[in-house]
Amino acid sequence: MKKVLLVLLMSVLIFSMACRGRAGLVDDAPEDMMAAIAALQERFPAEMPRGEGIGGVLNIGMVSSSNFAGVFNPAFSITAQDGSINDLIFSDVLNLNAANMYGHNGAAWYEYNHASNPATFTIHFHDDVEMYWHDGEPVTMYDLEYAYLLIAHPDSISERFGPALNTSTVIGVDAYRARQTDRISGIRVFNNGRSIELAFESLDPSILFGGLWTQPLPRHRLGTIPFGQVLHHPYSRSDIIGNGPFMFNTTVPGEAVSLTANPHYWLGRPRLDGINVAIIDPGLIGEAMRIGTFDIAEFPPVFLPDYEDRLTNVTFISSLDRLFSYMAFRFGTLNRDTDPMTFTPNPDSIINCIALRRALAYGRDNATVARHIFNNLRFPLATTIIPWQGNFMREDITGFSAFNPDKANELLDAAGYEWRSGERLRRHKDTGEFFDIVWAVHENPTNPLLVHHHIQDWREHLGLNVVLYRDGLMEFNDRIETLGHDLDNGTIHMFDAAWLFGSNPNPRGLWGITPHNDTRYQSPRLDAIMDAIESDMAWDQEWLIRQYHDWQLAVYEEVPWVPIMTGVQLYAVNNRVLNYSLVRNDGIREIGFGAVHLWALRSTAPDTAN
Repeated sequence: MKKVLLVLLMSVLIFSMACRGRAGLVDDAPEDMMAAIAALQERFPAEMPRGEGIGGVLNIGMVSSSNFAGVFNPAFSITAQDGSINDLIFSDVLNLNAANMYGHNGAAWYEYNHASNPATFTIHFHDDVEMYWHDGEPVTMYDLEYAYLLIAHPDSISERFGPALNTSTVIGVDAYRARQTDRISGIRVFNNGRSIELAFESLDPSILFGGLWTQPLPRHRLGTIPFGQVLHHPYSRSDIIGNGPFMFNTTVPGEAVSLTANPHYWLGRPRLDGINVAIIDPGLIGEAMRIGTFDIAEFPPVFLPDYEDRLTNVTFISSLDRLFSYMAFRFGTLNRDTDPMTFTPNPDSIINCIALRRALAYGRDNATVARHIFNNLRFPLATTIIPWQGNFMREDITGFSAFNPDKANELLDAAGYEWRSGERLRRHKDTGEFFDIVWAVHENPTNPLLVHHHIQDWREHLGLNVVLYRDGLMEFNDRIETLGHDLDNGTIHMFDAAWLFGSNPNPRGLWGITPHNDTRYQSPRLDAIMDAIESDMAWDQEWLIRQYHDWQLAVYEEVPWVPIMTGVQLYAVNNRVLNYSLVRNDGIREIGFGAVHLWALRSTAPDTAN
């Protein structure tokens, strides 16, 4: 079994009886959400027509109120915007199949032995695959070994280091990080660089669900730079080589990127001559699609009623979204300088009271927001695992998905938050004074409406004075920096955020002691469940599903964060585009999700609407 990260018996988890509140479990599943998702999948297709195409340059609109960070190195990029560009430039050696597990239909195949000592996971290039970097150098498994050395090096600042991708669990990593050696002893490259073996103390099934780092990095180039300088070097910002279907050409920092086809891509030259990616403000995307400025853009649900009938030159396509949006609470800070990292709790935070957290959750009317702001393309979510993750989602919890101000007020009254006659707001249970709950929310087209709606509900229905951090919405990258590096000095009590969940449902990478876990929350109960998910017992599929179900109930009862919404992802695609697909199949050798090299255009000019 993997060693447990340092467990802190946090004082923020020790509550008085008056502050406990009572969570409830109900027997009816959120059937309305599942039925609505099925209806939307019927309403919108999942892919564009198929055809050979004529070459040309495809234009992608990156819908965002903020610039992208511009980190074009998968070892360091942390935003969805940078990640979507990197997906065009870089290519993993393993690909996920329709079941969200590693398949054997990518550039490489794999074998593993979880019962051996040590446990091993071995990756081999297929005999018929020759993969090259964009400068013509061959890709070898030494490049994958280098990626592990870069991510794990103590001078690197990579959030890819950790158990989620098993970059911290390979045998020999500890000695490497202690600078006792210049290599990781548990990594062995052999077969003339076409095979790599990774050795572990133990393996659990989550490694098969995308739980491994499988992206090579150009050792012959990046390896000439000190590890601590790679993140900010031009080789990670503006002078990029990858091994994917498209080659980096030019960039306007934070705003646009131009890519050209890679003639030596391992699956053959892409059908497109190039791809341009540019930032577009969400409020402008409808008109931009109408006049053909962009061929593909993720379309904000808030604007769908205004444009669905007007955009006759566009096909809206959709699939079940990986989106997990949530409201989370802040319990302390992250100690990055310790190895392993630890959390330091804030014992004085008003948010330590579980009854207050539950009240805020019950007092959030997500159904109205989903209906009137997201036009029924988002749905209130009951659990911390989403429908996209299949049987791992527990369906007998309604959680906080239903607006229940009566329940919220019962909790607050019982906990001692007094709401005196004639006063607009409640007083704190300990001090008897009025108090603020500080909420961090980033800018986007829907959040001004969402924030006004929820703040009004919390004040009018619950008597809770929720105020925005710095009295306004935060720029997206500023919010990431502030929470990720604890720059708020404990003044933020809660925040809204979202993840696009990967294929690996193991919660350790997001909710363990990791920089990704901006709540800084830890409990013995959650740690025990994460340990169970990573134990040898987890190879029993039914047993593993029970652990994930226990995880979802524990999160609901402890309320470190509150699931808010999931839904379907919606893309507007110009009718000249061929072979663009959101359908997951067993690899990227055929048309489907991720088969970028097969995207094509049927005409040189985009279709426009009247």
